[in-house]
Amino acid sequence: MLPDAIDFLENDDREGYVRILIAMAGADGTLVREETAAIEAAMGRALIPPGKRDMLRQELKIKLDIENIIEGMSDVAIRLALRDATIVGACDGEFQEEEVQFLLNLAKYCDLEEKDLNRIFKWVDEGWTWLQESREWLNLIIEDESEKYEDEL
Repeated sequence: MLPDAIDFLENDDREGYVRILIAMAGADGTLVREETAAIEAAMGRALIPPGKRDMLRQELKIKLDIENIIEGMSDVAIRLALRDATIVGACDGEFQEEEVQFLLNLAKYCDLEEKDLNRIFKWVDEGWTWLQESREWLNLIIEDESEKYEDEL
């Protein structure tokens, strides 16, 4: 993994970062496998200890208040969380209106405007395209799990 600014965050900022991703995953009232996987990866990336990960996983079951999460967080941590929350929102293939509203609200807390958020959306879309292109030219066929299970029935 490439070095990232999260490597330089304080522990409290790292927890707040993960909590924001959790809040994003629950913004539309549903939690999908891809979002959970992204959060697990983020906890690993943020070096969250195993016991604290268990506690954070419990927060996937409740609606978190963003104002309580960001209180005391650095601007850098909030901006990183905004970037990566956008990735979490894209995990299931589309942004729900509640997710977009969540991101717009979060952007205001770090003094970013809608144009800045649109730039993040574009960056996420380019990243998805970049990954898809590598699967194509490497001939990596990834079978859809739902199709696999349908074949077994």
